[in-house]
Amino acid sequence: MHLSANETTLPRLHLIGTLGLVLIITLAMAGFASWQNEREQRNSFERIEQVLTQQQKERLTAEMNSAVGYLDFARSRTESEMRRSLVEQVDAAVQIAQAIHERESPHRTPAQVQKLIVEALRPVRFFDGRGYLFIDSMQGQFVLLPTAPRYEGRAGIDNQDDTGAYIMRGLINAAYVPQGQGFFRYRWYRPDAPQTMADKVAYVRHFAPHDWLIGTGDYLYEWENRQQQEAKQRLRALRFGATGSVGVIDRDGRSVLSPSNAALEGLLPAQMPPLEQRALEKLRAVAQTGGGFVEYEWPRPGARPGDPPGRKTALITTYAPWGWVLVTTMFNDELHSTLRTETQAHEQGSTQKRMELALMLAGALALGLAGSFGFSRWSRRLFSGYHRELQAAQEKLRIAAIAFESQEGIFVTDTAGKILNVNRSFTAITGFSAEEAIGQTPSLMRSGRHGPEFYAAMRAAIASAGAWSGEIWNRRKDGSIFPEWLTITAVKTEAGEVTHFVSTLTDITQRKAAEEEIRHLAFYDPLTRLPNRRLLLDRLQQALLTCQRTHHQGALMFIDLDNFKLVNDSLGHDQGDLLLQEMGRRLVTTVREGDTVARLGGDEFVVVLEDLSPQAPKAARQAEEVAEKMLHTLAAPVALADQEVKTSCSVGVVLFANDAVRTEDLMKHADLAMYQAKESGRNTVRFFDPEMHDAVVNRLALEQDLRTGLQEGQLLLYYQAQVDGHGQIVGAEALVRWRHPRRGMVSPAEFIPLAEDSGLILPLGQWVLRTACEQLARWAREPGREQLTLAVNVSGRQLHQKNFVEQVLQALQQTGAPAHRLKLELTESLLLDDPEDAITKMSALKAHGVGFSLDDFGTGYSSLAYLRQLPLSQLKIDQSFVHNLVTDPRATAIVRTIVTLADSLGLNVIAEGVETQEQREHLARNGCHTCQGYLYGRPGPVEELLR
Repeated sequence: MHLSANETTLPRLHLIGTLGLVLIITLAMAGFASWQNEREQRNSFERIEQVLTQQQKERLTAEMNSAVGYLDFARSRTESEMRRSLVEQVDAAVQIAQAIHERESPHRTPAQVQKLIVEALRPVRFFDGRGYLFIDSMQGQFVLLPTAPRYEGRAGIDNQDDTGAYIMRGLINAAYVPQGQGFFRYRWYRPDAPQTMADKVAYVRHFAPHDWLIGTGDYLYEWENRQQQEAKQRLRALRFGATGSVGVIDRDGRSVLSPSNAALEGLLPAQMPPLEQRALEKLRAVAQTGGGFVEYEWPRPGARPGDPPGRKTALITTYAPWGWVLVTTMFNDELHSTLRTETQAHEQGSTQKRMELALMLAGALALGLAGSFGFSRWSRRLFSGYHRELQAAQEKLRIAAIAFESQEGIFVTDTAGKILNVNRSFTAITGFSAEEAIGQTPSLMRSGRHGPEFYAAMRAAIASAGAWSGEIWNRRKDGSIFPEWLTITAVKTEAGEVTHFVSTLTDITQRKAAEEEIRHLAFYDPLTRLPNRRLLLDRLQQALLTCQRTHHQGALMFIDLDNFKLVNDSLGHDQGDLLLQEMGRRLVTTVREGDTVARLGGDEFVVVLEDLSPQAPKAARQAEEVAEKMLHTLAAPVALADQEVKTSCSVGVVLFANDAVRTEDLMKHADLAMYQAKESGRNTVRFFDPEMHDAVVNRLALEQDLRTGLQEGQLLLYYQAQVDGHGQIVGAEALVRWRHPRRGMVSPAEFIPLAEDSGLILPLGQWVLRTACEQLARWAREPGREQLTLAVNVSGRQLHQKNFVEQVLQALQQTGAPAHRLKLELTESLLLDDPEDAITKMSALKAHGVGFSLDDFGTGYSSLAYLRQLPLSQLKIDQSFVHNLVTDPRATAIVRTIVTLADSLGLNVIAEGVETQEQREHLARNGCHTCQGYLYGRPGPVEELLR
């Protein structure tokens, strides 16, 4: 016969076994015991009661130790969990910053890239909305502080908490440690109590591209509160024996956790029924004296009004870290049931019956003992298996209960789709309470964004695979529609029959918003919100395909703002950004809705016009009308920094009719046309001309030839004499020439600007400087020529090199040229680009004896303030004044003024471009005695200079 342990057979088997064992023991005792053993039997009962009481206390103590151990474990995980979450958030932020930096830095200035990163991280929130990201410079300035943006840009290096710790310095030090270890602990004002500081932990990482630290932090007490909530749920599910449980009260006696009566939670003793009030006050009194065991009365579970209360024993312990009083408790009669059974059996048996049955059952005693032993082993195996099954079931139920109250929303439906249960996260996400959702179907949340075919596919997937997961749009109780990730799983019996469906949902609104922001950054300019290069090229390719299909013409326009750099330099980059935004808005108003306005970067905009006339002449007129409208619209004044700023633009246009031409070529042609517009005086429109392309090709070929010429020594250095008032040569100016193997002598006016634009001016200028120094060294060794000076022109790119001073000194040292005979010629416009840097480098070279001449003086801004600070030795009068010296009195006045100014500053004066004796005499009468020009000879080899 097979017996199974269930709710029916187990009590019966237990009762039958117990009664049989008690009957055998009672009858055996009746035969061998007498009324003289009554006292000894009572003493035995007392000892058993003491043992049971001791076992009860040991059980309560063991459960208390288990609860305290769990609380210690939960509390020990608080800071580690918090640190792990901080690292995840900061690592994700650094990845976003790195991605933006790598994508945008080739096309934007560092300041613009920094702004993109700051604005991308500013709205990020986590930790239930209180968490945010901050950025500080490694020099101690706030870069991003979402909770107090007014402090951004200010220094915070000296901020301290109430312990005197320097917060910003600690964060900077933490940023230098290896990744994953950059934590810093300090105290800061609590959001819920602004006058009180609390412990806070921050994690930071160093972001090297901009020398930043990126980090976040959170308060320890927030994480401890969360751990306390999890601990309460764990303790609530904890049961031992039939009535054993764990309760929690606080120091004031308020019920924090009452598993037997959840309605008491949150109440003070004075707010409870009298019986519970007395019990709570007694427990609190024991806790105040240090804790221990205590007995008290408590209502039995399921008792009706008027039923007597039960007697319970509890162990009281104070858990100091959280201010809790832990109570492990159980009803006394649970462990005393065995004693009562034995006592009742003894009282029911009579002495006479025991005497009569003693002899009759003496022989059966041995059989009873053997049967009892066999039954005991059999029942022990049965009860052991049942107990294991019960414990496993309880553990599964406890885990399921904890999992059900997870961060994800969960609802359970039957096979008809009716909602049976929901968790608290479901209510938090959807707004529907359990009372409102239970009994309804999931269509309660239907948004209307998905058609019947969507839900049909979902049902088919569940029917075939037993599960479905995907993104879906649902509606909250307040009517708002939100995206969620939904997973539906079928619950089946062992026979494979579906009984329920469990659905878990996660709100992905923030993730979708972040994805949209990233997509927008990938295809749109963050400053003007116009399409960027990537989106522009895509739309241009689509326009080419459209033209191919419709046979209509299209136009590509390059628009460049004139003198935009002047606005940036004079009013600041923030005003320049405002100007770019306004120009972008105005450009949008000049085109149709189907056309595209994009920003490439800097002050360059691109417009794609579609659906123009099929005839090219008419399409060109249409494009020209739009371009003229742009010129007129962009020319209107713009209010910047409390002043009106007028600007203009140059427009280059190229027409296209099909996709036979590459988008890259169209972009180059429109760019060429735009530069042609700039060269034509700006504020004008130019259409692409194939001759422009030829000019560019020739320019590229000439650039390559110049590179080859530098490598193969095709460059020459010519010299033009500089003569004093007595007609004696006092020096010369070194002028570079290029003898091309096919073109012959190439004019400097042709290849010098090319070298400036391509960057070849740096190796070219270094070669000129070294060759000139070698000539100076040779003159220094030749008698009669050791007093000659040599002037060398210096370009802006050369001067602004960080190692320019070292280059000049190295050339002097390696060639042995006398530094005081070398004269470097600079232009006014070159010095005005960065005057402080120029003054520093000139002063360093001046200290070694190198002289400086200000070339083309009078044609630039001629800032007297900078002229006084510059370590010059000579002013060179521009040839434009010299040419008009004989015929224009104003030129004479300018020359006289320059000479007077030079005399007052202690500088020499030289005039260039002197071609006639009459010009020479006018210069002498006005105080200028040193000249240079065709009157004394054209530039030529050094052999012709001193012939």
